[in-house]
Amino acid sequence: MKRIEINNTGIMAELSLFMFKEGDVFHAYCPELDLVGYDYTEEDAKKSFEYVLKDYLDYTIQNGTLEQDLINHGWKKSKAGKVSEPTPASLLKKSQLKDVLRKKEFHKYSVPVTL
Repeated sequence: MKRIEINNTGIMAELSLFMFKEGDVFHAYCPELDLVGYDYTEEDAKKSFEYVLKDYLDYTIQNGTLEQDLINHGWKKSKAGKVSEPTPASLLKKSQLKDVLRKKEFHKYSVPVTL
């Protein structure tokens, strides 16, 4: 299960990350948030993604828009107030995931991030 947890000690997220290469550039793409980091090595592309994710979370938390943005990306809010990950079918409709899956070579990771 993919998740984003926010508490008084920080932010912990576990998200899918698809790594693929276009030309000389590696892309680290997260379909659950439709975010991408990129660089000339896989490791640097992952670091770029972590920077993009941190910037995204900082911005949406400061502006009070994180929950609505997650919902806009297909996350569902339960009656108990918990937000759960989007379904694979909804990701294929709303993100660039179809384009990534059509590529001949990609790697999928489950990435834990603590900020």
